[in-house]
Parts: sequence; structure tokens; C-alpha cells
Amino acid sequence: MASNEKITLEELNRRLADPAITDDELQGYFLVDEAKSGPFNPVLAVNPQTVSIPSTPDARARSAALLNSANFIARLRRRIAFNGRVANGTYKGPILVSEGDSWFQYPFKLTDIIDDLMQKYAVFSLDAAGDTLSNMFRQAEYVQAIESTGASIFLFSGGGNDVVAGGNLAAHLFDFDPTRSPAAHLRPSFSVVLDDAIGIYSKLVRQVAKAFPDVQIICHGYDYTVPADGPWLGKPMASRGIADKKFQGAIAHVMIDRFNEKLALLAASSARLNYIDCRNTVAETEWFDELHPTDAGYRKVADKFAKMIEALSKKPRDVAHKTDTARAARSKAVTGKTAEQALPASRVPTSARLKDGPIGRSLHIGINSVDPAHYSGWPGPLAACEFDAQDMEEVAASLGYDTTLLLTKNATRNKVIDQIRKAADDLQPGDIFLMSCSSHGGQVPDFNGDEADDAADETLCLYDGQLLDDELYELWSKFRAGVRVLVISDSCHSGSVVKAILPGTVVSAADPMARAMPPAVAARTFRQNRSFYTGLGRSMTGAEALSVTRAQDSPISCSVRLISGCQDNQESLDGIGNGAFTAALINVWNHGQFNRDYAAFHKAIQKQLPNTQSPNHFCIGPKNPIFDAQTPFAI
Repeated sequence: MASNEKITLEELNRRLADPAITDDELQGYFLVDEAKSGPFNPVLAVNPQTVSIPSTPDARARSAALLNSANFIARLRRRIAFNGRVANGTYKGPILVSEGDSWFQYPFKLTDIIDDLMQKYAVFSLDAAGDTLSNMFRQAEYVQAIESTGASIFLFSGGGNDVVAGGNLAAHLFDFDPTRSPAAHLRPSFSVVLDDAIGIYSKLVRQVAKAFPDVQIICHGYDYTVPADGPWLGKPMASRGIADKKFQGAIAHVMIDRFNEKLALLAASSARLNYIDCRNTVAETEWFDELHPTDAGYRKVADKFAKMIEALSKKPRDVAHKTDTARAARSKAVTGKTAEQALPASRVPTSARLKDGPIGRSLHIGINSVDPAHYSGWPGPLAACEFDAQDMEEVAASLGYDTTLLLTKNATRNKVIDQIRKAADDLQPGDIFLMSCSSHGGQVPDFNGDEADDAADETLCLYDGQLLDDELYELWSKFRAGVRVLVISDSCHSGSVVKAILPGTVVSAADPMARAMPPAVAARTFRQNRSFYTGLGRSMTGAEALSVTRAQDSPISCSVRLISGCQDNQESLDGIGNGAFTAALINVWNHGQFNRDYAAFHKAIQKQLPNTQSPNHFCIGPKNPIFDAQTPFAI
């Protein structure tokens, strides 16, 4: 625009308030202030070539105020466009709510994803450049927006700030080393940053899914960025001596891949989270800066969103809105705030899914007595193990698990191992396998050298023989990457029964209510079946045992979480209706009212048990932040 076509600040304000003037027409009035901008938080400056800015203090103050309200003005313009689209009664498409960062709102300078989608769809936009995952989740504006608009699809964009470590990428890089791969230049702390982000993502998805059972969620990963001499990628890498542009790009690829892989796993763990893989969508020449595509690049990503929106909305029908009273009650229950008056809009059913949700498979073992023929004449009577198994099966069935119940004589080694192997064969990434076991626990001598601390393998006393922790570890190794395994063990010496090398001390089972074989019985059982248990232990000294003894160097592929009734050197108490641990767990669970994560679940159970019985909680295998953030037993 020529200098003689400059407009005044007042005229710019007027044009910003005029919904008839498009964002494209406003682009030329702004520049990006790179010195003040943050990652995914562009700060605008008025373009002196197109806007006349007097040098008076008052004019500078008015200019600053206008720029500070850029996000607000952009949101307001979108709100006017949304109301106009749904108010005339001719719009028949889905109602969308969007919440996101600068990929969803890059004010005025770029035509971003939501700008493109709003050409066709009614989008109620909450987006703000610079908004972070934690801030979006904390404010939860989307809950009221979904409630008030009757939206059927929720669009979400977040985590980009975390991908570049909040502008502090250099702290998460090693100095350049030609002997290291690009991936090896990322410190372990970078994975912690991503895990924290995915944990928040998971909570946000769960919050929306719980409040709105019919709403589909669409999210996206970011595309492969092209590091330049910018403050978010290029300069932090250069400060670590990583100067080669191709090498910088390779590191950026690893960063983007890791975020996308975690998002894909989260989507696999949710029935209604639909993930768009944007990698290799934006061409290298279609980047406005290190983090944001050009208009053309954004248009390609928006096209992917549009295809998914159409797939989720392909069978539209009229659905009556809930009453304002019902809306307000649910919104207040989730956010503590009252919902706004609902806008009239057509809705789209979400019965047609793009994908099936994750599968839950469960196995519940309860053994009130054991076969005296194997256990040296000892029947091992207990009172409540079958009740425990039945109650845990009831919990799992209420949540949609495909359950199997094995009680006493049916809980043999072959049947238990067969059920676990079938689950390993069938379950896919994102699925969950829950195994609960209430029985006696035992210990046998360690024959493969992986129990340096106490020279004993922990066992579950199944009806016709003990199942070693080494065997369980071998079974976990059969599960695919991305599968979640949850073990609830209410037996003595169960602190590391899933197989982890932890310190422990063998103690005597003096309490007749303890779920442990008496030491004399344990010794006789081992002597009577010496060749059997010796063979099991020694059979683990090959490749499988190597993976056991080197668990930290060569982890199993799935993520295994154990919550057990006690530590390795303690005993779990039996009871009349339930074992002490299972009774505490069911009480804390409270028919599904418990809504915090596994760590909080473990602590709450611990508070209800005596000091002599400390429930254990730990994980083996790859860290899974989605699993960590979920409520107990969530499929």
C-alpha cells in the first residue's frame, strides 16, 4: 500500500470493528514484533507504512492498547461471524467449538486453520495466540461454550509451546557431538516436558468426554518445522554448537515425531479423540516462520480438518437441545460456573465413529484354597479371595471390560497363563489389560540371579502351583507397545510381583489371617516340587531372563502398572467380606466417584490400611503419561 494511502489509528479501529472487512484486508496494517513475540504467541505491531501514527504519547498509548487487544478483537470478529451464520436459520452443518493456540488464531497477519474452516462451518472460537495447554485446561472455557452452543465437535490445538520447551529449548539440548545422533542431542528432560503436556492433554480430553458423551474431539500434531535463524529453534540449537541446518532439521523432526507419537497413543486410548497427523503436509517453502505455516500451508492443514469434520458429520439429523436448566447444572458441575443462554443451532449425531474406541480386557483371580497335592498337604484356606475377584470383576464389567473370572479350582497355572497370552495376542496400542489376583503369595529361591537383594522370586499361589514374577515379566513382554497393563494384587509379598528388582526381606507369616504360605509349608512345597520350580527358574536364564535382569536397559514394550496390597516384606490381611486391601480399594473407588489419577488412588488406599500393610504402586516398561493421568481402571 502506497504511503499516500495510509489510514489513521481511528480508521484502523473502525475497520477492525467492521465484520464486512475481511482479515485478509487487514493484514497489511500489521507487522510481527519478533523481539516481543513468544513461541506460538505472536505479538503484533502497527505497520508504519500503512498506518499513520502520530509521535505524541497519547497516540502511542492508543496504538499499544489496540495491539494488546488483538486476540480479543479477533475473537470478537469471529463471534460476530458465528452468530451471523447460525442466526439466519439456513445453516445446516455441525456446530463446532474451537480452543487453541496460534495455529488456530494468528491475528490478522495469517489466514490460519480456523479462518479457513469458518468459510464453511459455524465455529465458536475461543482461540488465542499464546494460550498454553495448562491455561486452557485451567480456565476450561470450552466447557461452557460446548454447553451453550450445543456443539457436536470440539476442535483443539495445543502443546506447540511445549514442543519447543516454552522458548527454553537450549536447556534441553546437549552440546553438539558429531558422534551423537540427532535424537541423542535431546536431553531426557525434553521427554519430561512432553509427558507433562500429554498428561494435561489427557485430563482435558477426559473432562470433555465425561461432560459431553456425544461430542467428538479433533486434535492435531504439528508438522515438521524448518529451523531458521529464529529464537525458538535455530538460535537455541546454535547456542549449543549445533549449526548445521540439516542437523537442526533432523533434531526438529525428532521433536515433532515424539509429540505426534504421544498424541496418536492418546487418541488410541480414547473413543472420541480423533487425531490428525499433519506431518509432511506443509511444504518447506510454506513456512511463515519457524513455527507457523503460511496461508497456503494452513489451508492444507485445514483441508485435513474439513475431511475429518465431514466424516464425523456424514449422517446429520435434528437433535433437540437439552433444557437450559440441564445445561446449566452440568456446566456448573464441571466448571463451577453457570452456562450462557444457548444459541439456536442444528446438531449432528456422533454415532458414526471414525474409529472404534480402545478395548478393555480383564482377568480376575480369586483363590480360597489350593491343591494340597502340590502344596505338601496344605489346603491354604482363605475366606474372602473369591469375593475380591467377584467384586473386581463387577467393577471392570461396569466400565465395559470383557471380563474373565477364575475362582479357586479353575485358577490353575495353565488357565491363567493362557488368558494372559490371549490378551497379549489380541490387544492393540491404546487397549488395556486389567488383572486382579487375590490369593496367597509366596517366595521361592531365585535361580537366574535377578534377585540380588533377597535371592527370592515373588509368586502368586495359583490353585495347582505358583506363578513366578519372572514368568509374569515374560508374559508382559508379549504385549504390544502402547498397551496398558494394570495389575491389582491382594496377596502377601506382592510389592514387586509383576517383576521389578526392589529391596525386600523375607518375613514369617505369623498372622493366621495373612495371605501367605507359612514358612514351613513354603519350604516343603518347594522341596516336593524342586525340579518343577528349579526348571522354571533356570528356563529364564536365556534371552527372556536377560530382558528381566536388564529391565531398565531393555524395557518391555507395554506399560505395566502394579498396585499391590503390601510390600515384598509384608503380608496382606484376609477378611470376611473382602481382603483388607481390596476392601480399602473398593471403598476409595466408591462406585466410580473417585476421579483423580493412580498416584492419588494409591495414597487414598494407603490411608485406610494399618501401618503394617503398605500398598505398593510402581510401573515398569515405557513411561506412559496418558496412563499416569487417567482415573483408575479407565478404558
